[in-house]
Amino acid sequence: MRRIAGSARGAKVMRQAQSVFSQARHLVRTTAAAVLFACAGPGLAAPDWDIVGIRLGMTEQEARAALAAHSAQAQISGRTLKFMFNDGAKQQETPDFLATIQAQIPGPPNTSDTESIKLELSAPPLEQRVIGVRRVVTSYQNPPPLERVVEALTQKYGKPVDYRTLGMGVKSTFAGWTEAGKTACGLQPGKGISLPGASQSPNDLKKFYQWQQQKLAPADLSKCSALLLAKMDYREGGSSVNTLVVEMNDYGYLLQALEATAKWLSETEAEARKARLNSGAAPKL
Repeated sequence: MRRIAGSARGAKVMRQAQSVFSQARHLVRTTAAAVLFACAGPGLAAPDWDIVGIRLGMTEQEARAALAAHSAQAQISGRTLKFMFNDGAKQQETPDFLATIQAQIPGPPNTSDTESIKLELSAPPLEQRVIGVRRVVTSYQNPPPLERVVEALTQKYGKPVDYRTLGMGVKSTFAGWTEAGKTACGLQPGKGISLPGASQSPNDLKKFYQWQQQKLAPADLSKCSALLLAKMDYREGGSSVNTLVVEMNDYGYLLQALEATAKWLSETEAEARKARLNSGAAPKL
């Protein structure tokens, strides 16, 4: 359904376009029944969380400024996507749009320490906003103890609603936060918080519809909570965190954007088909 410019995945994704567009049209037809959003316009009610100054709901320009403020040495790149559709005779493409901003930040000299930050932006036609942030920090030169990392996370985000440790050999401790007054969609009883991907693909609406049927999501999907999850990796028997991953996704705006994208793509394809049928000379009979 989409092509990632400059990526080896691009060809495979492009081949999926026709199937996904059919699904997108189905999504548009079922929007009323699913009662996706009670409000008429998009909301920007992301929680007041930040990861090194980057907040959910930021524009591209705000996010780039936050990255620059975090590190003047950040090497920033972007990745574009495009959608494909069929006018009834051939495939056509939408204009590219920026989907991902990536930043690589070098660690201290003569170390293998690294830091990377990945931002996901919503797809058009709604205003593009940051819907996902993922930061990965590796520390081998002077790794912080688990207790200090958990303390810092708690001071910044409050007491986690989910806290668990898994694994053997290399252990992983997870801490998760949800948005007050909203539902952690997809969360099954007895299982920890996991983050569905922050996607630009309307096809991903399907899993939220399925969660509605399974009573794992509310009828109004704008009530799905933003989620924040931290993962700390360390060797069993020790407590030095060598890898810290902190990520958060804004499902409220993400789902509104996906619904709008599905509708836009369906209308774009319909207009292209109509234009093709109305073009050219009529056959002589």
